[in-house]
Amino acid sequence: MIGACIFTCGAIIQGISARHWAMIAVGRLITGLSIGCNGVLCPTYISEVAPAKIRGTLSSCYQLMTTFGIIVAAVINSIVWYYTNICTLFQVVPGLGLALLMCFLPKSPRWLCSKDRDEEAVEVLAKLNAASTSDELVQSELKAIQEDVAATRAAGSSSFGELFSPVIRRRTFITFLMQLFQQWTGINVIMYYQSQIYGEIGFTKFMSTVVLPIINNFVNFVSTFPGMWGIERLGRKTLLVIGSLMMMVFHISTWAFSTQTKNGKTWQYLAVASIFLMVFSFAWTWGPVPWVYQAEVFPLRVRVKGSAVGTVSNFLNNWIIAFVGPALMKAWSTKTFLLFAAACLLAWVYSQFYVIECKGVSIDEMDAKMAGKA
Repeated sequence: MIGACIFTCGAIIQGISARHWAMIAVGRLITGLSIGCNGVLCPTYISEVAPAKIRGTLSSCYQLMTTFGIIVAAVINSIVWYYTNICTLFQVVPGLGLALLMCFLPKSPRWLCSKDRDEEAVEVLAKLNAASTSDELVQSELKAIQEDVAATRAAGSSSFGELFSPVIRRRTFITFLMQLFQQWTGINVIMYYQSQIYGEIGFTKFMSTVVLPIINNFVNFVSTFPGMWGIERLGRKTLLVIGSLMMMVFHISTWAFSTQTKNGKTWQYLAVASIFLMVFSFAWTWGPVPWVYQAEVFPLRVRVKGSAVGTVSNFLNNWIIAFVGPALMKAWSTKTFLLFAAACLLAWVYSQFYVIECKGVSIDEMDAKMAGKA
């Protein structure tokens, strides 16, 4: 709730800045701090309140709503793109919405137990499972949480240094690298600079700035749904392996088709179709999996800190990509897609040989799998 209020303040500052770059920068800084905070807390909260059997599916809703926000923003910008202050003021709506709706959501049962509020925790668990407080499932979940909290207390307070202990460090490296590779798949060069890419391929300004971005953002949104299905049935690692290979193929085909665009519009549309297929490949695999993985792989005592490491990796590499993307496109044009194809190949090697599957694995089993394997 606090993060949502901070975000709203930043959006208001941007909206009333009247195109003054310094005030826009201040507003962006404030909203960025909020997004960084909620980028850690939202996946963690979802993983803690979701029933175990659908935890992966519900955790992937974080990525689904991100893609939904992208398509809404694209539509709004295409309608009122000239009026920058109006576009930025629209950010107030989701900010206030999140702050208000959080009032109706329950507190995390794990957090309640950590504060010795077990009676409230069992009531929340009963509501989440649509059962009575005496239900066997509710009581077993409460017992598991209480044991986890007791073990955490016995071990004392956690520190960031603990993320590099023999039992946990592999999880830390996997999480950091997973978010790194997510950005170096090239997805955000496409999402941020797609209008320039379509223009480079040869489309008109209207097609490049309005029509094709909206279609692409819609593809990104719709393609998240297969991931919500596959993350529990196929597993996290399998999705990463499949996604990295698919993205590599479509990066290469995008480059290949783009070299032939002077030979007719057919090649232009094939290049765009290849971009859409690359976005599809990302949205149902590498889009949701890193957020689900980092929210469930760490023990409770270091879960927020571990998720923070993943989120920092994501935002840091996002910034690097956003910074170097235009320079790469200017210097290499569509050959940039070959660079991202190579990154996807490395992501496949990482996924195939380093990532540990965590679908259906308890924290104790995860400790046994990863202890001493850094």
